[in-house]
Amino acid sequence: MRMEIQDLSCGYQGAVVRNVTLNVDAGELWCVLGPNGVGKTTLFKTFLGLLKPLGGRVLFDGKDLHRWRHKELAKRIAYVPQSHEPPFPFLVEEVVAMGRNPHQSLIGRMRAEDRAAVDGALSLLGIGHLRGARYTRISGGERQLTLLARAIAQETAMLVLDEPTANLDFGNQARVLTSICALARDLKKTLVMTTHVPDHGFLPDCKVIMLSKDGPHRAGPGQEVVTEEAIRNLYHIENRIIHVKEYGKRTCIPLYP
Repeated sequence: MRMEIQDLSCGYQGAVVRNVTLNVDAGELWCVLGPNGVGKTTLFKTFLGLLKPLGGRVLFDGKDLHRWRHKELAKRIAYVPQSHEPPFPFLVEEVVAMGRNPHQSLIGRMRAEDRAAVDGALSLLGIGHLRGARYTRISGGERQLTLLARAIAQETAMLVLDEPTANLDFGNQARVLTSICALARDLKKTLVMTTHVPDHGFLPDCKVIMLSKDGPHRAGPGQEVVTEEAIRNLYHIENRIIHVKEYGKRTCIPLYP
């Protein structure tokens, strides 16, 4: 699935994000990077159809966002929120099964293909052992993997993730990022995620758009866009980007006063 954002401005009473132009092709991994209050979540809500654009257009496979029926769009795009607190203590497998809603009739009865999609998503992320656990009683990292499994069970071409590693410990951050990279690499899913971590722009084959309050937005391959100068301008902090040659990885470190 291809997404085209054409000179998009979005917000509530007034524009928070202005003049964003971006093409996201099938199978690509994109990070949306920017400081607090720059409008990352607002941008997401707009191209998910939850907010009406104040200017410009959003196209999916060449068709304007607001010409898509909600159910048809839900078969193509899955959303993974930053956090989620259900009103009832659902089982993990029940939360994952909610991803099958766009594919079901009004009765909502689980069919064999629905169960297979749920089983496959749990297995893919290695959380099958949590199937019968209460979602409200598992750890934050396990919840995030459960929400990711729900999106996988939805069987969409594109996944939109709002800060998928926020509030997770070091190990769970690595597990979630490993799963995200595998979805793009092995299943050819299109993924767009917001983040506060410059290092995420160095994920394999990742592309980045930097949303700026003061200047033009920058977009392109993470290795080219995420530079010391760009991070300094974006966050107003001195930093260094270190290349760990032994492992072929880069990391951005802030230089504290």
